[in-house]
Amino acid sequence: MSKLTAKQFNEKYLVGHTFIYQRSRFLRGGPTVRTLGRAKDEGERTIVEIDIEPYYIDIDTLNY
Repeated sequence: MSKLTAKQFNEKYLVGHTFIYQRSRFLRGGPTVRTLGRAKDEGERTIVEIDIEPYYIDIDTLNY
């Protein structure tokens, strides 16, 4: 997934959309997560709330 702004991410994916959370791009797979809120820009990162720990993550760690 390419780097998106919060506005682009929110337009493309609704709250509740499911993704695979990849803590590391070098390791394949990961737990399935669901977004709980809208993405927001925080400095140079775009973060979104998910339903498992660490709860707030960078959208670049999500894969569909």
